[in-house]
This record gives sequence, C-alpha cells and structure tokens, in this order.
Amino acid sequence: YNIRVINLSLGHPVFEPAATDPMVQAVEAAVRAGITVVSSAGNFGTNPTTGQVGYAGISSPGNAPSAITVGAIDTRGTLSAFSSRGPTWYDGFAKPDLVAPGHRIVALADPTSTLFATYPGFRVTSPTTGATDYLRLSGTSMAAPVVAATVAAMQQVNIEMGYYGGSYGARPYLTPNAVKAIL
Repeated sequence: YNIRVINLSLGHPVFEPAATDPMVQAVEAAVRAGITVVSSAGNFGTNPTTGQVGYAGISSPGNAPSAITVGAIDTRGTLSAFSSRGPTWYDGFAKPDLVAPGHRIVALADPTSTLFATYPGFRVTSPTTGATDYLRLSGTSMAAPVVAATVAAMQQVNIEMGYYGGSYGARPYLTPNAVKAIL
C-alpha cells in the first residue's frame, strides 16, 4: 500500500520494558519496514492527587525508541499540564521527541461514535459549512496527527524535489530515522 507514516493516537500505561512490550515491538517492526511511526506521549503530565508535575508518564507505544513521540503544547507555546513527560518508565528513554499544538484542537468527528455522543459540550459547528460533526479536544492524541501530517508533507516534498532521484539510484522516500533527525 506504500504507507510511509502511521499515526498512533492511542496508548496504555507502561507495564514492561520496551524490549518485551508487544505494542513497542509492532512499532519497531513498522520502522524497520520503512514506515515512520508517530505516537502520542500520553496525558499523564500531572499527578491527579497533588496537581504536581509528573515524570516518567510516557505511555506505550510512545516509549518505543524508534517512534516519534509527541507531547502537546497549548496555543501560547507552553507545555500543556496534561502532556506526559519522560524519561520513559523502565528504560529511561528521553521522550517526548517533540511537541505540537494539542490544546483545544477542532477536528472532524464521527457523529455515531461514543465520544461524540458522550460529550455534546465538545461539539463545534463549522463556521463555513454549518456542519455539526466536529469536536474540540485536547491531548497528545490531537498533537500527534499534526506531526504525522508534517511527516507526510515532508515525504511528498522530498519526492517532488527529487532529492533521492537522479543517477544515485537511492530510494525515493526519507527513512524513518532521517525524518526523526530532520524534525
């Protein structure tokens, strides 16, 4: 299918080292296959009891070494209180790799989804079309797609500009490691 980027706006707490976590292993296999994997960092940035900043809250599969793990910032350019911070549990990897807008993001939603039905207060009407199938949400799951879209645009520009074409005979796509280094 020529897939070059996967967005994983999902996660669960880390229960084991990255080397044995099935989600992390799936991410690592995808990266070995040449797919850039973008994952949300998780929303465990503060202790729910004390309100203090928490560390080692990166969720799986954001703890995958090869994943581009994304934290969230708000529109004022500050790290959002909910965004998980590293290092990763067990392995001590420095994560997230970067941050992107993830606070009060408006996105298209499936009107038949549980999320849409459960949170009517999050619904937004499109000012241009009048459509009501949008939600305003916050979290690293909203920030990760911003980075995944950036990766897709990077790949497209790379092909259009022909950086890997010509007489060198190299592959036409940026490798996941090259994408991560560029970002």
